[in-house]
Amino acid sequence: MIREIVTYDINRKDNPPVLTEKTRQVTDFKAQETIDCVNDLNDTLDELIRNEGNKRGAIGLSATQIGVDLAISAVTLGDKRYMFINPKLEEENGNSRLFRIGCFSLYKYRAMVRYNDDVVISYYDPEGNKQKLELKGDRSCVVQHEMDHLVGDLLFERLEHKKEDLFIPRESLYKDGKVPLRNHGPLFELRRRMGMQKVQSTPVFYSSLFNDYTDYRAYVKKAAEERKELLDMIVEHTPDKGKILEAGNGTGALSVCLSSKGYEVTSLQSDEDMKDLAVRINEQNETSVRYGIAQIDELPYEEKTFDTIFSYEVLETLDDETLLKALKEGLRTADKYIFMVPTIRIISNGLKGNERLRSANSWKDLLTKHGFTIIEEKITADGGNVIFVIR
Repeated sequence: MIREIVTYDINRKDNPPVLTEKTRQVTDFKAQETIDCVNDLNDTLDELIRNEGNKRGAIGLSATQIGVDLAISAVTLGDKRYMFINPKLEEENGNSRLFRIGCFSLYKYRAMVRYNDDVVISYYDPEGNKQKLELKGDRSCVVQHEMDHLVGDLLFERLEHKKEDLFIPRESLYKDGKVPLRNHGPLFELRRRMGMQKVQSTPVFYSSLFNDYTDYRAYVKKAAEERKELLDMIVEHTPDKGKILEAGNGTGALSVCLSSKGYEVTSLQSDEDMKDLAVRINEQNETSVRYGIAQIDELPYEEKTFDTIFSYEVLETLDDETLLKALKEGLRTADKYIFMVPTIRIISNGLKGNERLRSANSWKDLLTKHGFTIIEEKITADGGNVIFVIR
């Protein structure tokens, strides 16, 4: 039987106790309540997969989430369904990392949660046979999360930074894929009006890469395809084997791509964790990007050190004063500044939530008003971004 999911609301005090209490161990595998729980978990998880899909290849549901006080979890790993009864952690390799996960009982939230990356668990199957299973990566994360349910621990118990690591995902900002254009000011303000938490920080947003990409070569290739128009513009306006600075590099994927084309690339980030991720991507791609930590409006370089400086998914997050200072600082260190920013026409879950969305004409007016010379401008094919080359 398909059961209703028991949910937990962080703004309520009278949440169902079944979600926060330790479950009973199964002692009789032939008892009707055990059989019913197994069957109902199977049916309900099947329905969830039909509705939600299973993109990560691992998805689970525990007895507490259908209101049953038994130590049973159903988990689909790839094409196989496991029923973990009385599961127990037997071994762990000691290497933990952050996973971006969701929970059907806290449906509108996502969280960055630390779990061990490689574990061995013991459990009983529905026939009462004891089993062992080694789990790695996302599969390890999903099973450990379901085991947390069986001892009454929700996502909150594992949050390292409670303000940053529990968030409403970007996609919840939108209805039917559309951004309400009347609120095209800071999206943080939109979230405030909607009574929502702030969107996740940039490091948290990009942390999903730890889960989604173990092959950073594939990631760089995908990023290059998605930002081809920007890359083409950078190549067009930079001498062969010229010097390029990326200001606010995020994952630095485009820096890696440009380095592979023979350019001498330096990439700056203001966050140490993001820099570490960018360095790993660079190393796996065997390119030669230099990395540093600095603020985009306080660059540690002499005048005209570079031929070109570029930014994307950065300048739209700045207030006008910082934006103008960053542009002037960039042109102090390079001959041309190339940047891509979203317009108010963008309809995308790629927005992080702190963008100030302007029209292409508004961007142009801002630049000319403050004395910048526009060498070239281009609206991207999807109409959602505009690329400027200025000096």
